[in-house]
Amino acid sequence: SVAMEHAFDYLDAPVARVTGEDVPMPYAANLEKLALAQDSHIVAAAKAVCYR
Repeated sequence: SVAMEHAFDYLDAPVARVTGEDVPMPYAANLEKLALAQDSHIVAAAKAVCYR
């Protein structure tokens, strides 16, 4: 949100947020890994706002 507030005129695409799933944090390690933001989610969000 800081980039959106201070550099709005310079942005070519909207700001995208990558967050964990909207669930309570599970105790099991394998489910905890799935609830947090994954590398693939970050890459997909970056590709969505890039032109190429």
